[in-house]
Amino acid sequence: MGGQVADHGDIKLIDGTVVAHVTDVQHAPNGQNLHTVDVVGELKVGQTYWLEVEAERRNKISKNHTATHLLDQALRMVLGEHTHQAGSLVEPDYLRFDFTNFGQVTPEQLQEVERIVNEQIWASLPISAIETDIEHAKQLGAIAMFGDKYGDIVRVVSIGDFNKEFDGGTHPSNTSALGLFKITSESGIGAGVRRVEAVTSREAFEYLNQQQALLNDTAHELKVDQINKTPQKAAQLQADLKAAQKTIEGLQAQLAAQAAAGIFDSAETVGELTLIAQAVKVAGMNELRQLADEWKQKNASDVLVLATAVDGKVSLLVGANKNANDHDVKAGQLIKQIAPSVGGGGGGRDDLAQAGGKKPDGISAALNMAKTILLG
Repeated sequence: MGGQVADHGDIKLIDGTVVAHVTDVQHAPNGQNLHTVDVVGELKVGQTYWLEVEAERRNKISKNHTATHLLDQALRMVLGEHTHQAGSLVEPDYLRFDFTNFGQVTPEQLQEVERIVNEQIWASLPISAIETDIEHAKQLGAIAMFGDKYGDIVRVVSIGDFNKEFDGGTHPSNTSALGLFKITSESGIGAGVRRVEAVTSREAFEYLNQQQALLNDTAHELKVDQINKTPQKAAQLQADLKAAQKTIEGLQAQLAAQAAAGIFDSAETVGELTLIAQAVKVAGMNELRQLADEWKQKNASDVLVLATAVDGKVSLLVGANKNANDHDVKAGQLIKQIAPSVGGGGGGRDDLAQAGGKKPDGISAALNMAKTILLG
């Protein structure tokens, strides 16, 4: 109940022989407990069997179920009473809790929620359950699951004075059994609905150990002798990287200018249009676009076809001015026709289009094909 997965366990003969493994338990239409079993022995009508629940799995599920109640209450306290549960899943190794909220949850709010939940764990609050009529349960202040229907008699689970909820699941007798609570993710799953995933106990310890190991590895890669210096070192490297990128961009712009030297003076007449078709040595598509801007400013030709290859990857660009468009030459169409020569594809507007490919050897063929197409 309440998002909690079913118990697993074994069906045994009195002498301890296992005859079946229970893999699921659900309520049948008339309230019967319907067991799904993997039969490994012989089951006989009229025979007496001993059903043994897998205790460790049940124990872990119970801890995570208690964590959902603590999380529910903490979210209300931090985000406001408008927040209510929209679904949950309680597994042995993690819990998932969906809730309504008007907007995103900030990292600071999540941290506060996490702090509140852990304080209830460390306070060793007693956990108890009673069955009572629904009106008395409401008088006790128990939180009902939004949209759920309840009978005349309900079960109310209380966690100290911190939380009371209508609930049909299992729980330990004290919050201290959870040991530790850690949120592992928070995300939006729909309009106005957020999802938190979290772990408790051993899984929380293991999660923190994994995070610590990642931090240690990062510190080692950054050659930092103390972990607390890692953020400062990372910030310094980011600043150095930005400075290096600016330098590279400047050098690439110079190279692009050098590559452009003379190419806009070599337009050839092809049919009724003028064409510049060149292979240039630049860093990639950004530099080709810079050259295209210069071509446009100079109105150097009706059609421009540029190609460059870097590390086996081809960048191809086609430009077409208004005169070319008036002659039914569109950049987007032309690049689709010539891009297969370099083992790629692309597209774009009538005036400018680009493509990528994986066959540098096909650049000459692509440039020649552009001429052929213009000739009609």
